[in-house]
Amino acid sequence: MSEQDRPQNPDPAPAGETEAVIVGIDGSPPSRNALAWAIQEARSLNRPIRLVGAYTIPSVAAAAIDVSYVPIDDSSIRAAVTNTLKEAAAEVKAAGVPVEAVIEIGDAAGVLVDESKTGCLTVVGSRGRGGFAGRLLGTVSSALPAHSACPTVVVPACWDNQGERPAHPTSSRPVRQDGVEVETHDPNAESIEGLRFDGKVVVGVDSLGAESPALWKAARLAVRRGSPLHIVAVITTTVIGPEWLPSTADLERLVNEGADKLVVAKQRLAEEYPDLDVTWTLFDGQPAEVLVRASDTAEVLVIGSRGRGGFAGLLLGSTSQSVLPYSQCPTMVVRVARDHGRRKQHETPAEPGL
Repeated sequence: MSEQDRPQNPDPAPAGETEAVIVGIDGSPPSRNALAWAIQEARSLNRPIRLVGAYTIPSVAAAAIDVSYVPIDDSSIRAAVTNTLKEAAAEVKAAGVPVEAVIEIGDAAGVLVDESKTGCLTVVGSRGRGGFAGRLLGTVSSALPAHSACPTVVVPACWDNQGERPAHPTSSRPVRQDGVEVETHDPNAESIEGLRFDGKVVVGVDSLGAESPALWKAARLAVRRGSPLHIVAVITTTVIGPEWLPSTADLERLVNEGADKLVVAKQRLAEEYPDLDVTWTLFDGQPAEVLVRASDTAEVLVIGSRGRGGFAGLLLGSTSQSVLPYSQCPTMVVRVARDHGRRKQHETPAEPGL
């Protein structure tokens, strides 16, 4: 294992340099779970892994009395981080994946954002011991997904793709499905049985539809994994007051517009990936609940960090607290540029590997 100290603002990887899969390591069980998932992805991508350990030096507030400054010895902290990285590196090497490790002094989320500038993918666990997990889902929950220079994958602590995974009840209803007659449900029922997405990569799209970067990331991921792709989108018809009482015609138009976007998205994907099995579902409900319930049985969930309509503000506001902390499967977060809606998908350069 190579240990390096890097500047806090590394430059992007030089042309031709292999981008690595970045993995945040803090020694916790969720961190090790994330590493196991990252190893499989690195193999699939044929990329090396870069293990990143970070720690902060405890600070003491200046006292009113005149005392001599005593420098803090961080050698024991650094030694503990080094040992954790060595153990993780040994696991990666045993899997036959090239590996390097770096130790940074600083906030875990900030360190990962800097490292992401030279990575193709960043992977972290959903909980940790005040390290990557605690920072990711704590007071700066949006920092890494919203600012990472590459896609971020959050692997839940409970992730186990080998056991039986139940589909929990949901209050969101499917209103249109690709090639399937939608089952009629009791409108007075508070919840219904959730749909199953076993073995599928599920991607949530908003009004960008076929232009969504998350859609194309998910398609490439599904192709690499040999998995079917399922697209989900959400409309919300819940009446919250007398100001908007939609007519039957208005509701039908809303549903048709949402379904038409999904039909176009599937057609566009078929042109680029003719062998990819693609299906879609349009839900009526709340975006966060639809995403979380899809994660109950999905292989991987892919979402955008910024959008319009159904997924607007996702991971940048309160919705993030309803998705990442409760997602039951590895969740990839893809940043969406503010002006992306003005560009065509074919004008966006293809991103190799992912």
